[in-house]
Amino acid sequence: MSRHAPPKNWWYRNRLECAKYPEFPTQKELVYRIFRAAYPHGAFVDDDLKLVELRDKDTIWNNLDSQFDKAYRDLDVFLGNLFMDEPRLRSSQNKQAMVREYYLALLEAAKYVLFTSQNGRYYEFRCMEELLVRHRQASKSSWMKDLPESTFKIPPIEGFRLAKQYLEPSEQSQVRLLQSRQKMVEEGKLRI
Repeated sequence: MSRHAPPKNWWYRNRLECAKYPEFPTQKELVYRIFRAAYPHGAFVDDDLKLVELRDKDTIWNNLDSQFDKAYRDLDVFLGNLFMDEPRLRSSQNKQAMVREYYLALLEAAKYVLFTSQNGRYYEFRCMEELLVRHRQASKSSWMKDLPESTFKIPPIEGFRLAKQYLEPSEQSQVRLLQSRQKMVEEGKLRI
C-alpha cells in the first residue's frame, strides 16, 4: 500500500492498488472486487463455490451499486497517490489524464455489465459472480487474460455464456483502447 494512502480508501481496502503500473485492474477483477466489497462471503456463492443464503436480486444490486458510489468517491485520492508514487506518472499531466480516463471508463463498463446482468433472470446474475470465482480459482494471479479451456471449464449453460460475454470487453471498447494506448505510451511506441 502507498505510504500516502488513507487506510479507508475503497481502492486500497479492496486490493486494487495498481502496484504493477502500467498494468491496471481489469473489468473482471473490478467486478469481482465490487461483489466482495458488498458481500465478503459471497452474494450468491462464496469463494469455494458454495451457495450462500438466498437474497433478493434488487437488494444485491443496491449493495453493489453503493460500492460503485464508494469507488467513485475515493477515486481522486487513489489516483493522486498513484501519481505521486509512480515516477513515470509524476511529471506527465498527459499520462495522468489517460490513467484517470481509464479508471473512469473501467468503472462505467463494470457498472454497465453488472446492471445488465441484474436486469436479466436471477440465475444469470448469479452466474456472473460464480464465473468470476471460477476464474479466480483457476488463476489467482491473472485477471488479464482468458484462461485456456484445459484449466478453466465453463459449464455449458446459457447464463455462464452470457456472463463471460459481458465480462470480457470487446476490442473496440473504451477500456481496451485505453489499455492499449497506455501500453504503447509506456513502450515508447506512442507519444502524447
